[in-house]
Amino acid sequence: MNITKGLLYIKYVEKIEKIDAALIRQVKVDANDVFLQYGVFLTEDSSGSFTNYSALLAAPKMKPYVSVSFREDNGEKLPEKLPDPAYEGRDVTLYFAILADTPALFLSKYLQFIDLLKSGWLAVYLPELDLDPAKPKLYKMYYKESSGYQQLTPIEGKVAAKFKVVFREPNPVF
Repeated sequence: MNITKGLLYIKYVEKIEKIDAALIRQVKVDANDVFLQYGVFLTEDSSGSFTNYSALLAAPKMKPYVSVSFREDNGEKLPEKLPDPAYEGRDVTLYFAILADTPALFLSKYLQFIDLLKSGWLAVYLPELDLDPAKPKLYKMYYKESSGYQQLTPIEGKVAAKFKVVFREPNPVF
């Protein structure tokens, strides 16, 4: 499945007769299929980009090793055997879109989704990035901010918008 498909649906929302089944089970937040429950799915900022994958799959920054620098020696001293590496917390930016059949449903689902995001710890799960479904890879994050809201259709008939959400992952899963 290609998450840029969502962008194509939004771009031609007035021509949509049926939602592609690929959007169902695309992403879950706290075990909620966000498409089925809120009409929300991952999208991209532009066709052909993969910013959501890039954000989730990028290796987090390493915590620095403790070193000692002596004035009389060149460079710095580190232990012969370095300790196990550890990651710093990171921000993860994901692009979402929302689609609804009516303005009332759009506003209701959008506000419910924002309430879900600001509810505290979130377990974000993308089945296609999971190698072992028996032991799901959950990204434990919290909502930090939302920006880039863009209304894609008028608030009449089928309604669509897209926005980006910044999450904080204090203890990165990688």
